Amino acid sequence: MTTTMASPGVANTLAAEWTKLKSVRSTWTVVTAAAVVSVGFSALFSMLTQADYRNLPAGQRADFDAAGTSMVGMNLGLILVSVLGVLAVSGEYSTGMMRLTLAITPRRGRVLLAKAVVVGLLTFVLGTLFATAAFYSGQLILGLNPDIPTLGLDGPGVLRSLLGWGAEMAAFALLALSFGVMMRSAAGAIATAIGFIFAPAILGALLPAWVQRDILAYFPASAAEQLSTAQLKTDAVTYLGPLTGGGVLLTWVAVALVVAHSLMGKRDSG
Repeated sequence: MTTTMASPGVANTLAAEWTKLKSVRSTWTVVTAAAVVSVGFSALFSMLTQADYRNLPAGQRADFDAAGTSMVGMNLGLILVSVLGVLAVSGEYSTGMMRLTLAITPRRGRVLLAKAVVVGLLTFVLGTLFATAAFYSGQLILGLNPDIPTLGLDGPGVLRSLLGWGAEMAAFALLALSFGVMMRSAAGAIATAIGFIFAPAILGALLPAWVQRDILAYFPASAAEQLSTAQLKTDAVTYLGPLTGGGVLLTWVAVALVVAHSLMGKRDSG
């Protein structure tokens, strides 16, 4: 007589993916490094800024972005969170554990969804916490200089920015996770994710204005800035607004996960 083992339910699959993610040492190594650079570099930049504030041009002082200054280090944290997204899946392919995972839970879409939910929620919480810590420590440091106008949580765009950093970190981690599924190689997926997410924003200033406005504005990094930047400039070439930027970012994540799911279903589990 043969017995058929029932596939684990959604709750069990989520619990299993969380257990796998939190039990890997590299997860907390990357999280710790992301916290250090996100908050530490932000504090350092705030300290340098408050010390040199009087030497800034009058125009920069008049348009000083206290919120953005106090969260500069979050941009470095984004890179490490992208690495975390890749490692959340690539390790299973490199060790062969993915075969066991899919043998226990044959429904590959459920496995991918569980990984995405776990990674997305973790990185959203971390991003929001890092941004909040960076913001408050930065405002405290900037406040050492009485000439600098500091902000509280009720400042213009501040709350949106803090939650926006959480959303941006979650989105980038999920894009990276999708590349990890597509490529099944940590090195290749990390290089692809970092290049795809960050290179257009870095090189964008060198391109014609129409390219920045009509093309680069709709890439993930530019779209995400609409959520995480407290002091948005409506006259900027890449300005989309928070609602449009959030929609564009969500679309990128959805497309990446759909492609990852499609490839995951067509290939063997190794």
